[in-house]
Amino acid sequence: MADDAIIIKPIIPTVEITAPGPQGVSASAQIFYVHTQAIASAVWTINHNLNGEPTAVVLDSAGTQCEGTFSYPSKNQMVITFTSAFTGTAYVI
Repeated sequence: MADDAIIIKPIIPTVEITAPGPQGVSASAQIFYVHTQAIASAVWTINHNLNGEPTAVVLDSAGTQCEGTFSYPSKNQMVITFTSAFTGTAYVI
């Protein structure tokens, strides 16, 4: 009887569903900016060209995260004021 067994395999159709969804950022759109402050300063002026009021993570030259006060003279420029002068990098997002 084992040789006469019938094996039934279910057929699972492949269904592709497509629908319009929200548009992401275009490949040409810039979504972040890295600013290097090579000269020690307590006021960093950053021309980021991100067309808005982004935030930033600031690291001094030793890699320590620093906090400052943000202001936005325009949609493409931010100014970060610190309590002391130092060099480092701002990751603007």
